[in-house]
Amino acid sequence: MDELQAVANHPIWHDGEESRGQYGYPVPATPWKAGRWTWRNWKDLAARTVVVNDKGERYALIEGIPEGELYERNGIWCAKSPQSHLGPFLHAIDFLVPDGTPVLAAQNGTVKRFYDGDNEWGDGPRFRDKVNFMDIEHACQYGEVTEYCHLAKGSVTALGIKWGDSVKKGQVIGMVGKTGWTDRDHLHFVVFRNDDHNSDNPLEGTKFKSLRVRFL
Repeated sequence: MDELQAVANHPIWHDGEESRGQYGYPVPATPWKAGRWTWRNWKDLAARTVVVNDKGERYALIEGIPEGELYERNGIWCAKSPQSHLGPFLHAIDFLVPDGTPVLAAQNGTVKRFYDGDNEWGDGPRFRDKVNFMDIEHACQYGEVTEYCHLAKGSVTALGIKWGDSVKKGQVIGMVGKTGWTDRDHLHFVVFRNDDHNSDNPLEGTKFKSLRVRFL
């Protein structure tokens, strides 16, 4: 986190660059199944879904999020995170949907890597390495990569998906589940561009950059 905070204000992250590819939404258009069958729309469901944290505190998915950090996309409540959406993660989108929501591949691609072996979560950076996630590489979308975080334990493996598998746009690739650094149910979604050869990128090691997502 210290590294991200140190480079957070670099102009490279704030140039508004959009994804060259176009992507579908990584959750169903309607909450046809979000842990249970429901007739509610996504916004109503987020307002009524209650989280109980490790301190026994109860709150709805949209409760406690500052007004400037809560916004709507395609009828779904989303949030910005001033703690984790920094630097190369600036354009990440947190879709506030309940645990059990199917996660959909946003475009045709190849499973670059995934991990779904953890079941721990909490509100702090010490939980960052406990997150279950998947990266999908999209050669047909100019080599961009989509990343899906906070997946339920075992939800990818249960579908028989393996590293290197091809997936289709709209295919179910896992389920939302509170894992890693989070204080509520949500899907963290981001489109990356590999930036290894960009000398302006201030990151050390593997260089990448999140892009403003162009949705279909």
